[in-house]
Amino acid sequence: MKIKLILILLLFLNNIAFAKTKSEKRFEKDLNKISKLNSFVDNEGNPYELDENIDKDKTIILIYTHGQWGGDQKLNGCNRRWSKIPPAIYQLDGTKIKGLTIKTYQLCSGVRGLTQNEKDKFWETYNKNNQDVNSVLNLKDKNGILLIDKKKDPQKAKVMKLKIDEFKKKGFNNIILSGHSAGAYGSFLLKSNFPKLINGVISFHVGFGGKFAKAKNPDQGWINWRNYKKSLINWSQIGEVILFTHDKDWADTKKTLSFLTEFENIKFFDLSDTQCKKKKLLGDYHGIALTKCFADEDPRSNEIINYLNKIY
Repeated sequence: MKIKLILILLLFLNNIAFAKTKSEKRFEKDLNKISKLNSFVDNEGNPYELDENIDKDKTIILIYTHGQWGGDQKLNGCNRRWSKIPPAIYQLDGTKIKGLTIKTYQLCSGVRGLTQNEKDKFWETYNKNNQDVNSVLNLKDKNGILLIDKKKDPQKAKVMKLKIDEFKKKGFNNIILSGHSAGAYGSFLLKSNFPKLINGVISFHVGFGGKFAKAKNPDQGWINWRNYKKSLINWSQIGEVILFTHDKDWADTKKTLSFLTEFENIKFFDLSDTQCKKKKLLGDYHGIALTKCFADEDPRSNEIINYLNKIY
């Protein structure tokens, strides 16, 4: 009888230990939903399944990650036009780089972040403490999880890292990240903190803090938050990166990204003089590099191939 009670107690404690929190369940639910549109995409923009017998050592997996919109409670899938893999990336599918074949992959990464109550608590604390980022770094939810880690940016990075690990586990060792806006920021973040896992980054209109360039006089709280996001990147480990910008981008321009010019390995391409027209559904000037015009008609799109030839 005593042994039976001990076994029941152990089983109970084991279930507690492995019980998932509400936020973990929500993450998994969101991930399952948005992952339905994850896919390899051919050079005409059509999804396909990768051949299981592909030579992994001679394959480059180029993962594209979209930006984000709608706040922490908004689920961001790949169903919007600006969240789909752009022509400048998918047209590279099948291209050979020094004996390696590129396979382009669309990653849907927009799981939800903080709940409304958590968001209110987070920003109220921030504002009550003179918008000092340090004041919110140790805030936790009822399960002891840091709220800062539950925000949408780190959740996006978590999705990206899970996919990288999945490809690595399958035996793919040549991985390039590409991203737009928050997806570009996530690519910077992961490349700098896991330099041995990722070979390079192709960044389209990276965003370090919302509509920063559009704000004529950003307040100190905004600047503090932006500086915090910059501090999370291990700049000494970022490696070779290319970056496409536009001076009418509402998020970040070459001017607001001028702090990056001190790094010789980060190469800027300013698209301000492009003949391509802005597209409302692609974020206006924040999405010039996502247009088919950029891929087909702007010669600077060829810099992506030049970059890949350089790093391999």
